[in-house]
Amino acid sequence: MPGQCKFPRAERLTKKSDYRLVFEHGEKLVGRRFICYMVRREEQGCKLGVAVSRRVGKAVVRNRIKRYVREFYRTHRPAFVTGVQVVVVARPSCAALDYRACADAMGQLFQRGGVLDG
Repeated sequence: MPGQCKFPRAERLTKKSDYRLVFEHGEKLVGRRFICYMVRREEQGCKLGVAVSRRVGKAVVRNRIKRYVREFYRTHRPAFVTGVQVVVVARPSCAALDYRACADAMGQLFQRGGVLDG
């Protein structure tokens, strides 16, 4: 399956205005480890943004959490609903998690919000 598990730049939220649009007009899903904002915009396809504040931990911890979120999106991208833009905000309680626990927490949150198919 080469090419199926990529995270191209076209699927990333990169501008402050894009983040602001999702925060202001999106639906908010709250979990114990993550907060997810999502908005459906069919014309722009699936996009992902990650926000991890300094309250989560030092740079090493914040970067690890961002890698975990991007990896979850990359490996589960075919199961995402088309045309949804998502911003994942990490809460301080996720700092000590490994990848499996992070993936489980995100999977449950996305299932509850209807972002993932099945």
